[in-house]
Amino acid sequence: MVKIATKPFNFVQQVRNMATPQGKALNRFAKGLKEEGFNQIYQRKWKSHCMISGKNPAGDTKSFLLESSGYSVKINKTTPVTQNTKTREIDKSFRNEYGSEINGINKFQRIINNIVFDTKIKKRGWKY
Repeated sequence: MVKIATKPFNFVQQVRNMATPQGKALNRFAKGLKEEGFNQIYQRKWKSHCMISGKNPAGDTKSFLLESSGYSVKINKTTPVTQNTKTREIDKSFRNEYGSEINGINKFQRIINNIVFDTKIKKRGWKY
C-alpha cells in the first residue's frame, strides 16, 4: 500500500500554497478550520485532487477534498456512551463551488470495544 504524504499546515506551507489557485483555496479552507477550533491541520494530494484535514481537541475530524467542480466535506464525530461503547456519526456531503449541498450521506455507527456492531445510513440529495 502506498503511503500518502501529509504536510503540516504552517506558515511556510501557507506561503508555498500562494503560488497556485488550488493552494489559495486550501489556504481559505485552512483558515475556516482554524476559526472553527481545529488545530491539527494537514494537507495532502489525493489522486489529482488536494485534501485538507483538521482535528479539534474533542477528537472530531473534518476533511475537505477539493475538486474542479466543487468540494466534498467529511465530518467524523465520536461520542463516548460508556467505557467500552461509543457512537460515531460520519457526515459526507458534496457541495458546488458556492457551498450549496448537492447530495450527502449520514452514517451512524455503534462501536463496542472498537468493533462496529450497528450501522444506519441516511441518504439525502439529488442522487437518492
